[in-house]
Amino acid sequence: MSAPVEFDAIVLVGGAGARLGGIDKAAVQLAGRSLVSRPLEAVRDAQTLVVVGHTSAEVPERAVRVVEEPAGSGPAAASVAGLRAIQRPAEWTYLIACDLPGAVSAIQLLGAADAGDADGVVLAEPDGRLQWLLGRYRSSALRAAADALGDPANRSMRALLGDLRLAELPADDVWRDVDTWADHEQWARALDDSRATPPPKGQ
Repeated sequence: MSAPVEFDAIVLVGGAGARLGGIDKAAVQLAGRSLVSRPLEAVRDAQTLVVVGHTSAEVPERAVRVVEEPAGSGPAAASVAGLRAIQRPAEWTYLIACDLPGAVSAIQLLGAADAGDADGVVLAEPDGRLQWLLGRYRSSALRAAADALGDPANRSMRALLGDLRLAELPADDVWRDVDTWADHEQWARALDDSRATPPPKGQ
């Protein structure tokens, strides 16, 4: 089963990448491709694709480029800026970070999941922690949450999304991101070995 036919996607590329030395995280090379290339591939069929933040990495020409106000004020502010850039919302909106090498598999899982009457579906780590930036949300619910939040600058994703009724989708390691060079090395090794999922952090 594929992802919903009509959906929008917001890809966040403006993270500071502090634990990578403060570099342009989305443009970091991983297995011969920029880090953001796989999340972009995962949502290539989006009706409207919004890329939020500054990066030197290549993005599709059709992407709407915006920056949160003020720049660097966090993922909630970036998510809201992305929402406001979508002129004709589809039924669903994906929120996805730039540092997720397993994004293609993760988005396939989210697209196949039955949301029922929930406001969205979000991947969950084994300990139950939700990956807010690996989620499929009803656009109407997401916009209502953004309106209720008010000024999103320096607010958390939990503050933005915590009141939504979300279906939690347990997943293996496809949700693991690249926060450190150790993460990068593990993912590079996993991708080079053509493994479906990366090894757990710390191994």
